[in-house]
Amino acid sequence: MALLAGLFGSGLHDRIAAADLTKIYAGYGGIAGYQMPLWVMKEAEIGKKYGIDLEPLLISGGALGMQALLANSIQLSQNSASAAVGAALRGAPIALVATSENRMSAEIIARAEIKTPQQLIGKKIGILRFGGSNDTGIQWALRAWKIDPRQVTILQSGATNARLLALTLGQIDATILSYPEIHIARKRGMNVLADIGEFSAYPNTSWMLTRAFIEKQRPLAKNLLRAQIEAIHYMRTNREGSIKILKKYLRVDDAEATDATYEFFARRTDAIPRTNLEGLKNILREMNAAQRNPAEFVDMSLLDEIEKEGFMQRLR
Repeated sequence: MALLAGLFGSGLHDRIAAADLTKIYAGYGGIAGYQMPLWVMKEAEIGKKYGIDLEPLLISGGALGMQALLANSIQLSQNSASAAVGAALRGAPIALVATSENRMSAEIIARAEIKTPQQLIGKKIGILRFGGSNDTGIQWALRAWKIDPRQVTILQSGATNARLLALTLGQIDATILSYPEIHIARKRGMNVLADIGEFSAYPNTSWMLTRAFIEKQRPLAKNLLRAQIEAIHYMRTNREGSIKILKKYLRVDDAEATDATYEFFARRTDAIPRTNLEGLKNILREMNAAQRNPAEFVDMSLLDEIEKEGFMQRLR
């Protein structure tokens, strides 16, 4: 009985037998290294330890991810926090429950002939979608460089691979990329003009759930977070295993690119995935909603409870 009590006290009572796994469809918004925690959770079978049969689904773009979450086509979205905030501002009952990266994990890459930000004046800059994190990053950079947005042409140029191709072909002059595409672009002679993560706090790779899911499936929601935290721990401490998983999902036949992707994101991923409220303020300002309280858009109670249980200490 004492042993059972100890197990329950440690929070392990929430783990479910393998035969009773709960299927969770998790949408993610692009093929890049910042998706690593979700991929690790699946491939290292960490989810199964917590009763979860995780099925990651690629859904390009935050807006589509939010639609799928609200329709219950997926139960979890791993996306930029701006996607959740934008949806919530329009009344969607969505909450941010974790953020593994509180800096934008992207750089502005320009064609070889463009060596300084001022040379972008009169040029074309490609982004994924207006109003998304790509757009925000470009606006931050232009502001820092004292370039009026009207002095450049910002184009919706598609997903990461499409933008890299457009940059290579000269259809656009600069874009915002993450790893491994940054490594590939640099090998092609492109120039890095800025690391967006240096401009300001920005909750990037975040987990969002519907508020109904949190209320009605709270033990399952906590187990999802436990699995995420363990996946982050794996990612930060198991280089070989993480790179093997990256190779599977990135499908990049370049060992240097995969290694560079791992090193970049292993450094930036927070061990405790708490959403930075100052970063949310930045997002709200970009969305002309600076008067709103960033705490309205998060539910950190799940993470608070997990921390109080001493879960993080047991991973060390």
